[in-house]
Amino acid sequence: MLKSLRKHSKHPIAKVFLVIVLIAFAGLGLGSFVPSLQFNQDYIKAGDTSIDIQEIATQFNKLRAEVAPNLTVNEAVENGYLDLLISFLSNEVIIMEEANSKGITVTREYLKKSIIENKRFHDENGQFSGVKFQTSLLGSGLSEEKYLELLGRDIIKDQITRTITESAKFSEGIIKKIASKNLEKRDGTIIDLSLTPLSEINEPTDSELRKFYDNTSKSWIEPTRRIGKYFYLDPKDYTDQIEISEIELIDEFDIRRSDYVQEETRSINQLILDNENDANEIIERIKNGDEFENIVKEDFDNQNTVINDLKKSDLIEEIGNEVFRLNVNEISSIIKSDLGYHVIKLDKIIPAITPNFDQIKVKLKNDVKLERATDLVYDIANFADDEFSSGSSIDEVAKQKSIDIQLTEEIDREGLNQNKTQPENLLFRDPTFLEVLWEDNPNEISINETTDGKFFALVVKDEINEFLPDFEEIKTKLKNTWKQTQAIEITLNLAGELSAAPDLINFANENQMKVSEVISASQNDAAYARPQIIKTLFGINKIGEKQIAVTDLGISVVRFDKVSQPSLQEVKNLAEILSTPFNQSLINDLNSALISKLGEQHKLEVNRNLILQALGLTSQ
Repeated sequence: MLKSLRKHSKHPIAKVFLVIVLIAFAGLGLGSFVPSLQFNQDYIKAGDTSIDIQEIATQFNKLRAEVAPNLTVNEAVENGYLDLLISFLSNEVIIMEEANSKGITVTREYLKKSIIENKRFHDENGQFSGVKFQTSLLGSGLSEEKYLELLGRDIIKDQITRTITESAKFSEGIIKKIASKNLEKRDGTIIDLSLTPLSEINEPTDSELRKFYDNTSKSWIEPTRRIGKYFYLDPKDYTDQIEISEIELIDEFDIRRSDYVQEETRSINQLILDNENDANEIIERIKNGDEFENIVKEDFDNQNTVINDLKKSDLIEEIGNEVFRLNVNEISSIIKSDLGYHVIKLDKIIPAITPNFDQIKVKLKNDVKLERATDLVYDIANFADDEFSSGSSIDEVAKQKSIDIQLTEEIDREGLNQNKTQPENLLFRDPTFLEVLWEDNPNEISINETTDGKFFALVVKDEINEFLPDFEEIKTKLKNTWKQTQAIEITLNLAGELSAAPDLINFANENQMKVSEVISASQNDAAYARPQIIKTLFGINKIGEKQIAVTDLGISVVRFDKVSQPSLQEVKNLAEILSTPFNQSLINDLNSALISKLGEQHKLEVNRNLILQALGLTSQ
């Protein structure tokens, strides 16, 4: 149900898309998007702590840029990246709420110490470099304040979880046993049996086939399937209906002009000193004619102190205000921050670019059409939802709004069609769509939202109950399956005879079976093309014993011939390598259990649909 839409639809403000300005991630080459719809609700919340939509959008943009730069926003959502981010941020908000409830904080001094000790921000001499720090922040799309906030979260998370994970580790004996098993080498003999050709299997009698039908009837039952009658609302399908006159487009340009402005950027040369006296000395030297660049070269080993293309929002307030009042080649006054004392020279100004109407006319028109199409879809969805609540049918609503009614395939509860495969239509695979199709009350109708933010209405048109097909109807399928079963049974019996034979190789040769060897195979031997054979070989307990393996290539008999144990030093070396990931896995499991428990305690709430709406994904 569109509860949030119904709540707001009576007021004109429900027709307006709210805009949040995000970091553009231009340096990452990212096509960022702007959140459009926002309701006055929490997106990710635990207790009194919540994550705002700007952080969600910023983190989502950054995640896409780093791991899936070639995917569109919707493709990234479909591939699970948004859900991955939501899971991460849910953990963050749980930890923050726990910290708030317990009064756990991190001082600015401790944050500063953590930054200075971070080797990522050290120069070639192992000393903290303010330029490397600032450059790293720019590359990550983070302001200094935001980085400090995220760093504080990590420190608090470590404080909260450390108490239960400090002693979490596997015993040395267990890890050595695992290491020894992984290093163990085995030799084996493999004898492959070809399946008896179906052409050599006698045709079954009707009596045999009917008996087979009766014994395997459960596997032939066709599950209950439903056919849905639905309509689907996607803004992209309505853009052609949107007419925009030249005058309207000019008016929109006047309203939205600032949305298309490229913000002013500045490039700076910056020194960060540990104390104010050193900073004052730099200022005096410059006043006395010493060049800023010479000071960098002579006193700071010619470090890279230049940071290019900074927007004001990239800098903390006190530095941003100073940098953006300077003229080119002007030196700042001394600016104090948590990192030290800054002396800055302004190198370059790239003025803001305000495009004219003709330069953005096409993009503006497409943007406005898509927005108005989304408005139209929300209008239709609101109208339909209210009409359904008043008792109107899906056909009546579709007729009033000139929407095409469509039918689904026959779909079972697992989302499979009559061919026991997933339907080609992606809508029929959507979890919400399937859930509505298989609701206990199939006659109830509402507007629902798919996982990618589109709307649909759906009722059950027909239900085909579970049934066992008639014998004659599937007789050909039965015959083929019976012959395949007979072929497998005959081959398995032969494999049993082979396993029991006193002379395995002689029996194999007499029956024209393929014999091969596996030499010095390890349990995780990726080089061997038949992993099921290796798994079978390492599943045998004693040398000389045999086991039947069923693989994609047929049926094989595997004999365990020889074992080579690793040296104590090899076991020790591998155990040392394994201990860190094994213990980290245990710590991660404990952390997950803790966060899950805290999530219940602090009543974690995640509204995925509102996140999609607020990110504007309904209009992608």
